[in-house]
Amino acid sequence: MTFSGFLRALLAVAAVAAYQVLAHHAVATPDSHGLGLAMALLPPVLLALGAAARSPRRAVWLTLWIAGAGALWGARTPLAQHFEWGLYLEHVSFNLGMALVFGRTLAAGQTPLVSHFAAMIRGVAPAALKPAIARYTRRVTLAWTVFFVAIAAVSTLMFAFASIVDWSTFANYLALPLVAAMFVAEHAVRRFAVPGEKQSGMMDAIRAYRATSQASS
Repeated sequence: MTFSGFLRALLAVAAVAAYQVLAHHAVATPDSHGLGLAMALLPPVLLALGAAARSPRRAVWLTLWIAGAGALWGARTPLAQHFEWGLYLEHVSFNLGMALVFGRTLAAGQTPLVSHFAAMIRGVAPAALKPAIARYTRRVTLAWTVFFVAIAAVSTLMFAFASIVDWSTFANYLALPLVAAMFVAEHAVRRFAVPGEKQSGMMDAIRAYRATSQASS
């Protein structure tokens, strides 16, 4: 990884950490409705702005974005009273979205996502993967799908039945470490499930993806 790439990754991690700290602070601190609403709206508003700016029909979508932002500003007072719902919906939709990213590749005729990464790392077509690797990476894809669905389910149950501070602690401080733990556990299992094979990590998959994208562009 280049220094600029490392710096971008570091800034991204810092931004995510700052967001989670501020979101939890808003939930745990009375009368922090304004901060809570800002944390709830900032990610979707920025994502929508980026999508509108990249659209071929930029003028139309930016106009709609401005209108939507104006509507949110006008409704800021009632929205701020229930900002926790926005944070909850963001958390659940992100995890269900990740489950969909992995899960849809398990459909008939599709290449499981982890199999695709394994093929890119090895510089071969997915069909050329060894049968043992193909079976293992399909199971890992399924495991990630179940993992993200489980995170969304726990988040929903805690939001419904636990205190809002306990829910926020799980969503903001525990969910991402659980993702890291999942990576570590999968890496450990891989050594026994497919012994003798090249051990690679997420950074290898990212580098292979970038190399493939640059070669095809």
